[in-house]
Amino acid sequence: MQSNAGQGGAPLRRFGPPPSPPTSTPDPGTADADRATLVCFPCAGGGATGFAPWRRLLPERLALYGHVGPGREERGGEAPLSSVDELIADVLPGVLALPDPLVLVGHSFGAALAYELTRRLTLAGRPPLHLVVLAAVAPGATTLEPPGDDHEIELLWKRLGANTAGLSRPGFREWLFPVLRADFTAQAAYRPPPASSHVTTAVTVMYGDEDPVVTADEAASWRALCAGPFEVVPVPGGHFFPQTARAETTGALVRTLER
Repeated sequence: MQSNAGQGGAPLRRFGPPPSPPTSTPDPGTADADRATLVCFPCAGGGATGFAPWRRLLPERLALYGHVGPGREERGGEAPLSSVDELIADVLPGVLALPDPLVLVGHSFGAALAYELTRRLTLAGRPPLHLVVLAAVAPGATTLEPPGDDHEIELLWKRLGANTAGLSRPGFREWLFPVLRADFTAQAAYRPPPASSHVTTAVTVMYGDEDPVVTADEAASWRALCAGPFEVVPVPGGHFFPQTARAETTGALVRTLER
């Protein structure tokens, strides 16, 4: 695993070797024509590591990167950012340095980042090939309040179905809760842009068929923010199906890109 910037502080981590460049201009239908760069944004409190197991399930033609936000993993010494604008400003230069075509994948809170980044890249003349939303309600579809005390954060974490085994470990809360608070605060404050700037990139929304938070109807709420091709796909599992049903998730992702 390597970062795409210097030692520490890199907002993106690459999993696996870099893709080899095509030897010539690919013809439609060739393997080179199917190459893409996946940039994956984790759920609140998460880091790039959650996407690492995807590498062995994805075809080599798909380069895989995971987002490392401030305050987690190798950026643990940095203060977490509590707004979508700040997080986008932090990661945008790294994404712009990646080769096209880009596929942005966002899990839960990460979907808001992937959506906003899709907008920014489109405005910069580099629209992604595809936006894939995992286990997320569209921003603005429901009213979210920023978290209050640590008890509220813990209740929300449990409601989502997260593994709470680590909460009793010394120092775990002190590390995790500031990051969760920053992410939940950013998610609550983010508002979708005017309809005139809705994305035209193809969008696929996947939801867990046992998710207690994001139902099929709530997954479909993304339609209001999208002006291009759109589909909703069920995947077995709960809110954390990208980690608990990796083979099903990556399989659905590959099939989506092949279409």
